[in-house]
Amino acid sequence: MNQSAYFDVNGSTPLDPAVRETWLRFAADLWGNPSATHAEGLRAREVVERARHAVARGLGAGVGEIWFTSGGTESNNWALAGAARAAPAGRRHLVVSSIEHKSVLRTAEALERDGCQVTVLAVDSGGRVQLADVERSLRPETFLVALMLANNETGVLQPVREVARLCRERGVLLHCDAVAALGKVDVDVRDLGVDLLSLSGHKLYAPKGTGVLFVRRGSAGVPDGRRTWWDTDGACFPPLIHGCGQQQGMRSGTENTAGAAALGTAFERLAEGAFHREDLGTLRERLWEGIQQIEPHCQLNGSGPCLPNTLSVAFPGRAGAALQAALGERGFSVSAGAATTNGAPSHVLLAMGLGVERARSTLRFSLGAFHDAAAIDGLLAALRGILNSRPQVEDLP
Repeated sequence: MNQSAYFDVNGSTPLDPAVRETWLRFAADLWGNPSATHAEGLRAREVVERARHAVARGLGAGVGEIWFTSGGTESNNWALAGAARAAPAGRRHLVVSSIEHKSVLRTAEALERDGCQVTVLAVDSGGRVQLADVERSLRPETFLVALMLANNETGVLQPVREVARLCRERGVLLHCDAVAALGKVDVDVRDLGVDLLSLSGHKLYAPKGTGVLFVRRGSAGVPDGRRTWWDTDGACFPPLIHGCGQQQGMRSGTENTAGAAALGTAFERLAEGAFHREDLGTLRERLWEGIQQIEPHCQLNGSGPCLPNTLSVAFPGRAGAALQAALGERGFSVSAGAATTNGAPSHVLLAMGLGVERARSTLRFSLGAFHDAAAIDGLLAALRGILNSRPQVEDLP
């Protein structure tokens, strides 16, 4: 695979070589069930727990606050559904932002069908939730606010720390989907002040099929020390998946030993600075300036604090899907939206008020630790050839 031509890191990352070695080694040589009490099972258990410690260290969390899942979608489902089930009587109100991942929005819709009241927060034209809107949305019956750390399509960072303070003052839990942010900005659960946080391994140079849900225990480590109904009522976070009671009854199902081990290695590599590029923001600006020179009428989607690797650009009069296909013919992988939009206009861009035409003319470029200036220039050359040689392509109806 030509990594330098791959610009969909927000969709999924390549495997880091050290992470791949861990994954393959344990997949081949560690076949015991981690729940078994024989020697091979105990060896697998030790590997899983060692990975749990690595993830906890990387997030600034306690080991007993980290639970392995199949990925971000399961973690998001578990966070919202679990909080709803654990909430005391009278707390049946949920707040989510309009730009959340579909796994959050669809779970909120399911909870609404089950009797919860749901408030969907608007965002401004830059793609950011406003603190005043969050404050107005909170009620005595609110049990949870769900706000992502960074949007996966625009890269715009959300005011999670500020919202956490609001929630803490009012005794409301805060869930944060940090899937898109992991590996690009610091993710520390104590610093953020969140109660629940979701992650996915394949966004951190680790294999698909492994994720994490952080579930805060008590109020330890929360800066202002305020308590929520979670603390005062002694609520126990319920499992989403029932079965034989693995992971102390929190998440049943035989653990993905090799996947957990690989994710643990990814967090160790993250701590070593393996995925850090100080010039990533500079490369992003190089790409943006080059695109503007090629297509002066292009439009940047999103404003304000942003992930250093993400660029969402609208090309007026062009169909994003057609541009994506043309770049694909030249060996370049970019996104025409989130990986699962299936050609539908982005709900994120529509929520920002940018309209269907602009949404359909958008490409997302997301950079990784393996990119350099030559990779950016190669992409720009391909884009220049496409835009200069082809007639205008109208957006699909």
